[in-house]
Amino acid sequence: MGLLSGIQKIKRNFNSRRAVNKGTQAYAARYKEYSFFGTQCRDERQYEAVITRWYHTIEKGLAYENFRPGFGKNNISSLTAAMEHYIKAGYSTDTFFFQAALSAIEQYIQKNRSYGLETLELEEKVDKVKLAGTKPGGGGTISFIPLTEENVQQLGYKEFVQNRHSMRRFADRPLDIGQVKKAIELAQYTPSACNRQGWKARIIEDKVLLENLLENQNGNEGFGQEFDKLIFVTADIRCFNQERELFQAYIDGGMYAQSILNALHYYHIASVPLSASLTEAQEKNVRRLLDLHRAEVPIMFIGIGNYPDGTCLTAKSERRPAEIIIL
Repeated sequence: MGLLSGIQKIKRNFNSRRAVNKGTQAYAARYKEYSFFGTQCRDERQYEAVITRWYHTIEKGLAYENFRPGFGKNNISSLTAAMEHYIKAGYSTDTFFFQAALSAIEQYIQKNRSYGLETLELEEKVDKVKLAGTKPGGGGTISFIPLTEENVQQLGYKEFVQNRHSMRRFADRPLDIGQVKKAIELAQYTPSACNRQGWKARIIEDKVLLENLLENQNGNEGFGQEFDKLIFVTADIRCFNQERELFQAYIDGGMYAQSILNALHYYHIASVPLSASLTEAQEKNVRRLLDLHRAEVPIMFIGIGNYPDGTCLTAKSERRPAEIIIL
């Protein structure tokens, strides 16, 4: 390599690193400016996200097989506080997410009563935020009977998508590992940047390892012990361009994780996606437990198992109206 070409290469590398650093810093500043903290929000869209987050935690608890009366008091408190701030800010209570939150609270109160537990303090809070007499609807839980594998595979695309539910109840019998492998092989058809397929899926069968991993995941309490297996999805940043693909690993990895969820549904495997947004300590533990390469970034955990027999209960997970912009 000549001196001139060597200098040019050094300049290119320096400029690439500088571009990445600027991109990271710009995103971090934007994230700090617009992300929410606690129950205080800057606008209606942010209130929608916060209120939806908290009422969905209530929905999930209502769907547990081993329902615990009085569960989620802190989440209920955060939800009602966010709703109170929302009302004080002057926003409409007729929105789908506000009504869904009311419905979830109503089901929470009714289910606790059925277990002999009164929730007078919560009902007083509801009155204080002027929710009494409002007709709730949209949130809570739904009951359904899982279709057979044959019936699922005969559905049209629209019905297939609408028929998939996140499960938090699983049968106490082992999954066919061959079916799980088929699902992951099917998910390999996910589109990716220039067909690089920079992802990986690990199937965790060892119960001790599975339990240790779940101890480092935020969101499986009350049902994680029912998983027969766990899938852990990662993306490999070695597959992406340093100059302009800073976040492409997460984009491709997220698309792949969704394809796995759909493929699991296709093969009649019950599943629930679980966040891989980990604390620094949690990620360190997960990396050690799975011996992850430094280039791999966590994308998603997926708890899997067989469907329970008969009727299943799951969170309703009301969908917000599609935001379609035509220019």
